[in-house]
Parts: sequence; C-alpha cells; structure tokens
Amino acid sequence: MSILRNHIVLMFLYALGTGIFFALLWKETRRERIRFFLLVFFSLFLGGIALAWLMYPFPLR
Repeated sequence: MSILRNHIVLMFLYALGTGIFFALLWKETRRERIRFFLLVFFSLFLGGIALAWLMYPFPLR
C-alpha cells in the first residue's frame, strides 16, 4: 500500500498545507503565524478524526 493512499497521511498533508498557506496569508508577525497555524492544523486534523469517530457507528447500509 502506497503511503499516499492512506487517509490519515492525506489528511495530515492537507491540514499542514492549509495551515501554512493561511498563516502566511493572513498573519503578520511570526508569533501570530505560529499560533494561527497550530489552530488551523489541529482543527482540521483532529477535527476530521473526531468527526470520523462520531460517524463510525452509522454505516451507509
């Protein structure tokens, strides 16, 4: 199995890229950028895991 076919790895890369992009785009100082990056990264990554965990008991069929 390729590493880029793993959903957790893809979710991690997406959260990393999105966090870096928006932190550099919207914040001015280094401290603000780091705090905003961490907020966006953990919101996307851990939020996605939490949402998947909550949806697990409800299968499609």
